[in-house]
Amino acid sequence: MSAWHLHRVRMREGHNPVPIVGYTDRLTVQPGQKIQFMVSCDFPSYRAEIVRLRSADFRPIGPPRKEKVFLSEIAGRYKGRKQTYPHGSYGIVETDSRLPSLESFSIQCWIFPTTPKKGVQGLVTCMKTSKGQGLGLFIDSHGAISLALKDTAGKEAWMSTGKTLRTHTWYFVAATFDSKSGKATVHQVPLREFPGDRSSATVRRSAKLGKVGPAKAPILIGASWGKEGEPIPVALFNGKIDNPRIFSRALDIEEIRALREDASTKGFGFDLIADWDFSKDIGSDHIIDGSPYTLHGRLVNCPKTAVTGHNWTGDELDFKRAPEQYGSVYFHDDDLDDCRWKVDFTLEVTEAFKSGIYAAKLESNGHFQYLPFFVRPKRGTATAKIAFLVATYSYLAYGDEHNLSDMDEEGGLTAAFPDFHYPTRPMEKYVIGNRLHSLYDKHSDGSGVTYSSRLRPVLTISPEYRSAILGSGKGAPHQFSADLLIIDWLEQKGFEYDVISDEDLNQEGASLLRPYKVVVTGTHHEYWSGQMLDALEQYLNGGGRTMYMSGNGLYWVTAADPRRPHLVEIRRWGGTQTWKADSGECYLSSTGEMGGLWRNRARAPQRYVGVGFDSQGFDVNRPYKRMPDSFDPRVAFIFDGIGRDELIGDFPNVIQEHGAAGYEIDRVDYALGTPPSTLLLAKADGFSDGYQHVIEENNQMTPDQGGPVNKMVRADMVYCTYPNEGAVFSTSSIAWSGCLPYNNYKNNVSRLTENVLRGFSTFEKLP
Repeated sequence: MSAWHLHRVRMREGHNPVPIVGYTDRLTVQPGQKIQFMVSCDFPSYRAEIVRLRSADFRPIGPPRKEKVFLSEIAGRYKGRKQTYPHGSYGIVETDSRLPSLESFSIQCWIFPTTPKKGVQGLVTCMKTSKGQGLGLFIDSHGAISLALKDTAGKEAWMSTGKTLRTHTWYFVAATFDSKSGKATVHQVPLREFPGDRSSATVRRSAKLGKVGPAKAPILIGASWGKEGEPIPVALFNGKIDNPRIFSRALDIEEIRALREDASTKGFGFDLIADWDFSKDIGSDHIIDGSPYTLHGRLVNCPKTAVTGHNWTGDELDFKRAPEQYGSVYFHDDDLDDCRWKVDFTLEVTEAFKSGIYAAKLESNGHFQYLPFFVRPKRGTATAKIAFLVATYSYLAYGDEHNLSDMDEEGGLTAAFPDFHYPTRPMEKYVIGNRLHSLYDKHSDGSGVTYSSRLRPVLTISPEYRSAILGSGKGAPHQFSADLLIIDWLEQKGFEYDVISDEDLNQEGASLLRPYKVVVTGTHHEYWSGQMLDALEQYLNGGGRTMYMSGNGLYWVTAADPRRPHLVEIRRWGGTQTWKADSGECYLSSTGEMGGLWRNRARAPQRYVGVGFDSQGFDVNRPYKRMPDSFDPRVAFIFDGIGRDELIGDFPNVIQEHGAAGYEIDRVDYALGTPPSTLLLAKADGFSDGYQHVIEENNQMTPDQGGPVNKMVRADMVYCTYPNEGAVFSTSSIAWSGCLPYNNYKNNVSRLTENVLRGFSTFEKLP
């Protein structure tokens, strides 16, 4: 392997490629396709080259970094430029000539503010901070509903209720303006009124202004325009907006009251300028206008849809069955669908690219960054008997994970796991400072992040990434960086393999897997779509063989948006989780299916790979002990060269401390679908009290849930046979692959894994 460069300088503490970041327009590419690279660099220039990745730096236990420069036309120096993040979701409506003159008008909507005191927030606006007329309905700096007006000379007036809105409460809000009298009214009324409610208010004022009307700009919902020449909206709203409307005259108090009671607008005719109904085409980025003017628009940066509206009764939990009760959109000031950065360079992938893991390696002023991508064979072909399935949906779920609410006063992280306090590293500082979130994190208003996009820098998809919570807070490789342990092992043992991805599997189904004798998963293959599960089941029943090298896999219901395949979506409920979906919001907007755990939809991981999640811990792992089934003649090939009483994986681990079983572990459960053909090969138990039994299997709070006493907390290594010579080998541990490189790959974890893969890839008939 002399062609591989062995990088023997270990990553220094504090070294971080933050001054240079980027992303690609796709993660998976095949010969004949092009891939684009978008880069932001703080320095005047940077150098780029293409490398094939084999190993991260796993010393002292594992191998050093191994990468091979791939000669390509993109190699060279590029001009650096700073590219910014267009954070925040909003609706935009291009008005053009269809919007009549609005010298008099009324604006109305329902809102559910989640951070009313954070500062000025736009609700329905058409104004700019520069000179010129404009109007808008806002939450002002005091958290009250305000009407903003500007005349043609740029003279401005704000009329506020002066009453601070309560958080997480539905309000009917409205404003009217009569140009002849100059009188304006502003209303804010909670959905549920109580005596003495100080947040309910109606005010009337007069405005001494010249001609007032909308600015010559698109209407924004959930934001407002900033200065001229700055196309990114400001005053971003946090919360839900339901059924915003605009009328071309000042409505009287009775008409306002009728709208508050959800009366029909049929009698308003052409006075109804806009009637945006978010319950139409839920899950798309379309805004549908039911007024005569058809002022349709679009949602930007993927705000959350399929969420309950002000009129949700609680009787129906599926938005498809009562869409009229799901007519709201949940906006966040840190939503980010697509960075929309300018392209820096484009690579054409030719036949010279052997299937594998590659990256654009960027360097500037001593700082490095890797932008990985995965080269697969051309669709419908395979170049090897073995496929490594890259967990791209899981990579996106964990993408830019910081799993916290904020940095604490001492410069550490306040984590979802409160027992841990670890120094804030540059990577965490960068993703927190730039408001980049994983599906484990929360938005600025405390709500869970539902969507994740690959069209943004994902610093966790890097050979340099180390998860800070692993190894008792010392940090260790996770997801992509940990999966390189398997890649290096495959190379070390001389196996020929192709690389395919979740996105490929979701789109192509079982036809993608069918040419392969064996499919090998990554270390933590947690997020699966229904199409992926279907494909795996068909593959196994058709004679395919799978090595499940993971723990806590096939767990969360995950969907790729059919219209925006760069997005993945989840809704967390019923599982071990860092946030929980609100009531009535457990169905995915992108596909309409129920989210949560696959086990709650009769598709537990046991049904496919024989085992499923039972515990997680972040300290020391455990070795496996052979079970009686391991001496069955049918699995003699698996234990060739391994002693009868030999503990498996009783040595240091790259991923977490010591032992092959740990971090997140799985066990057999026949009630959840473990096949009756399953052989229990080995078991790891006796974990620390840091390993607690999973939430989804606990009905009460009791003191006997930890590893030392709970027999359900264990890792079961299994072998399952399927029809037509199909089979599954499951390690049931994320940490398993962390033992592969120990002692230069001369250890019983490496030997057992090699025995399985050689047998699975060569046996026509299983023993």
